[in-house]
Amino acid sequence: MTNPEADMGKHAVQKTWWFGLHPKWHVALIMTVVAAVAIATGAFIFRSQTTSAGATLANPFATNSPFNTTIAGNAQIDPVSQAMIARATRDGQVYASTVEFGIPIYGADRRTPRYTVNCTITYWGPCPFAGKQVPIPNGARPHSGSDGAMVVVDQGANRIYEFWQARNSGGKWTASFGAVNPLDGSGWGGASTGSGASRLGGVVRIAEIERGSIQHALVVQSDNICAGIFRSPAIKTDGNSTRSDCLPEGARLRLDPTLDLSTLQLTSGERTVARALQQYGAFVIDIGGSPLSMSFELDTRAPAGSIGQVYERAGFRWDYDGMSAIPWKRLQVIR
Repeated sequence: MTNPEADMGKHAVQKTWWFGLHPKWHVALIMTVVAAVAIATGAFIFRSQTTSAGATLANPFATNSPFNTTIAGNAQIDPVSQAMIARATRDGQVYASTVEFGIPIYGADRRTPRYTVNCTITYWGPCPFAGKQVPIPNGARPHSGSDGAMVVVDQGANRIYEFWQARNSGGKWTASFGAVNPLDGSGWGGASTGSGASRLGGVVRIAEIERGSIQHALVVQSDNICAGIFRSPAIKTDGNSTRSDCLPEGARLRLDPTLDLSTLQLTSGERTVARALQQYGAFVIDIGGSPLSMSFELDTRAPAGSIGQVYERAGFRWDYDGMSAIPWKRLQVIR
């Protein structure tokens, strides 16, 4: 317990000390305290801005996110790798999903219109958009595939809004489900993909193909996803395969790093993807309709019937281009 009389005596000493000072020192002391608070506050603001400055619309997630870390040169190969890769690459293609299942990615700021977005699936738990005014730019549209995927990044608010089966009817937005993830987080959380990966995570971006460099792990989908089994960093699975060569969600694939890409007749787009697969690999994140497909950003400015000029100049011929010059049999599943 405290002693009230002792506290009163202490306050009296403090009061006497204060009023014993010349008034000009009152001002000086106040200004010193104000300056110190301003410096401390400024330092806090600077630290906060510095912490989040590394994660942007163009370069999302924390630097130590699984998406932003390279694969160690001495990484061990899964004992079942050969069988899993044989099944996943049985048609010699990994399909570039650039249009029907290409991911439309939009930026938002404080001027972007806000909407109440309801989830039509209610038995999965609370809707991630509940209680939020969700920014969705005018003209935004999900892709035309059955996933109805769409991503909106509010960089100022440090949020990624991820929609699964998004719909706009009469100016009102709904989604079957989705996720809201921190832009500077790990890139894993929520239910916008079967594995819990962020829908923004690992997508091959248009600007990356244009500059010929991808500095993050990619993401793939397969028609042979293990039922009931997943690996970190995945947090769940929607797999249904009981085959011994199934791919678990969260598994990381890479292209054999001893493969000399300069000896291959690759398009510039294939070379960019292959180099990223050697350095960063690709995470298995969802069920797909083909043996293996890869997520690309949808070019929302491309005319109807086109995959977009950047993709075309890089040698991609159509939606679901199989990137067949890459020797897909040289993929490996990391243990």
